[in-house]
Amino acid sequence: MTRALGRRQEDLICSSGESSGQYNLSLQIGALFTILAVSASACAFPLIVARIPRLRLPLKFLFVVRHFGTGVLIATAFVHLLPTAFVSLTNPCLPQFWTESYPAMTGAIALASVFAITSIEMLLSPGRNCCSATMLAEQHHEKPVTVPTRSRGIATHVGGAEQLGPLYGRSKPGRTYSNGRGFGRMVSQDRSDQDRVAPIDDQDVDLDESAQVATATYKHDPELAGVVILSEDQKRNKAALQCVLLEIGILFHSVFIGMSLAVSVGSDMTILLVAIAFHQLFEGLALGSRIATVPWTKNRALQPWLMALAYGCTTPIGQAIGIATSDLYDPDSTTGLLVVGIMNAVSAGLLTYTSLVDLLSEDFLSDESWKVLKGNRRMVAFSLVFLGAFLMSLIGAWA
Repeated sequence: MTRALGRRQEDLICSSGESSGQYNLSLQIGALFTILAVSASACAFPLIVARIPRLRLPLKFLFVVRHFGTGVLIATAFVHLLPTAFVSLTNPCLPQFWTESYPAMTGAIALASVFAITSIEMLLSPGRNCCSATMLAEQHHEKPVTVPTRSRGIATHVGGAEQLGPLYGRSKPGRTYSNGRGFGRMVSQDRSDQDRVAPIDDQDVDLDESAQVATATYKHDPELAGVVILSEDQKRNKAALQCVLLEIGILFHSVFIGMSLAVSVGSDMTILLVAIAFHQLFEGLALGSRIATVPWTKNRALQPWLMALAYGCTTPIGQAIGIATSDLYDPDSTTGLLVVGIMNAVSAGLLTYTSLVDLLSEDFLSDESWKVLKGNRRMVAFSLVFLGAFLMSLIGAWA
């Protein structure tokens, strides 16, 4: 009987449309333009800096914003989106399926979005059309030829490779060679073999040329497999794809952030406005810094600006929807809880994948990263990631 009365009281609370204060339309409209200005300028600022050298900002600006933004995006997924989705989808106002039968549905939705974005990236990945040296040679009935491999500015040329054994270290079949931590071959040869091994200058080797897709591999050495090296165009397409997927994950939840702000009233609205403004600032800088590092071609010159505009407008669009439906939309209703909870869970899965796999792992764990980030530079970059995650997590106390 007590449980039934408690359930009935919860139902009454869920169905009531009472607000804690009077709705201030002028304040909401002002908040809309404030968020529009903050979001658009934050995302576009790294693009402007990258394309206008006369601004004379420190050269390390994009470096700082890039890694700080990675931490911001990770915290957005784990601190802002995923907990909010769990709170919404386990609310007592929802049917029993969500609260008692399967309360883990939020995690299942986020997991499904991770698999979905992984499938999309596999299908659209530019590396799927690449062939290794062995595959290319087999098509032409030829023996693969070793291309120079670089290790700390020194490359080894063809000669006596069959007797040298496999290459040990971080290099594995299907992965690019590590130039920072790979181990060289243990060479023990006579004078005639040494004559066939000669150092060459760095300018003689360009690992980014599409013609040198092959790396050292031999038919008669089963421990060595073909290694794919992407061309400049393929690297550009990969970076652009990652930016698009990252923005999709951000835009999914931005609309509902705007709607939640638009239906808030009183002191809650003021606190939420300040918190969301900082949220949009950090997130916009994070996204803009990633867009700015992509070498866009001339026929896609407008795409980065359109992406910045889309980010800047999405949250205000959500605010406009919330203002227009302020008398109809109830975030505590069953429909409101389900829509917001499901979309936040989807966005959490998308941002979890992109921030950890495409950003954090690519910047700090890939073989290429050991050439770019070394010593103190790597420590500073990782500290910036931590700082971004910490500050964004702090904002999670209010928004």
